[in-house]
Amino acid sequence: MSIKKRLTYAIAVLLGVISFGTIGYSVIEKWDIFESLYMTIITLTTVGFEEVHDLSRAGRAFTIVLVLSGVGAVLYALSAATRIIVEGEIREIFGRRKLRN
Repeated sequence: MSIKKRLTYAIAVLLGVISFGTIGYSVIEKWDIFESLYMTIITLTTVGFEEVHDLSRAGRAFTIVLVLSGVGAVLYALSAATRIIVEGEIREIFGRRKLRN
């Protein structure tokens, strides 16, 4: 898979999970979009702030699903970005060696 496709896929997955969390909190807890986005971001980044408002039982179940899917998506996106950076540096190093030879 090309670097551009990997990066596009990682960003799409991350944005998909953020959208899923934001819409989920809006529907389940009846929060506005900003509060839902804020709760999604603090959940995915595992910051650990307390909830914007108290969660219902359905909201807690949704948070469990969001944490399990979201942390994986965040780690995937970070690993893809790291891989792109490292591969780019390795290619640059090998490219310089070829020029010297």
